[in-house]
Amino acid sequence: MGARLLDWLRELTQFGMVGALAYVIDSGLFNLLQHGPTGVLAGHPNTANIISACVATCFSWVANRTWTYRGRTRESTAREALLFAFANVGGILITQFCLLFTHHVLGLTGPLADNLSAYVVGFALGTAFRFFFYHYVVFTGDAAESS
Repeated sequence: MGARLLDWLRELTQFGMVGALAYVIDSGLFNLLQHGPTGVLAGHPNTANIISACVATCFSWVANRTWTYRGRTRESTAREALLFAFANVGGILITQFCLLFTHHVLGLTGPLADNLSAYVVGFALGTAFRFFFYHYVVFTGDAAESS
């Protein structure tokens, strides 16, 4: 029981570290595209969020597969990639809903509202969804199999 708990805590910690770096990539790129010096996507928060989330997802895939879940991966990389993408689409949809709600229901469209809605509320809800989806659906190989 103790070893199992330690394994779960290690997984959660590594997932959190990868997620923290993905968060920096996602929020940094979003703010650069949406509110940066050139404002390439100013006024288009959903488009900026989709682009930044896709870049962060690519980073997250590599880091989680090679580090966090390295002992639980399977031979079918394509299957895992498809399920990983599905989990991340779910996380992106959660964030998109938060942005849409903030803009179209609450009428809040400034940088602070965008960041609170996407990168506090949306990111927290999406991260919880992704952690459980990765653990129970995507990376389901047995650590003993890879030894």
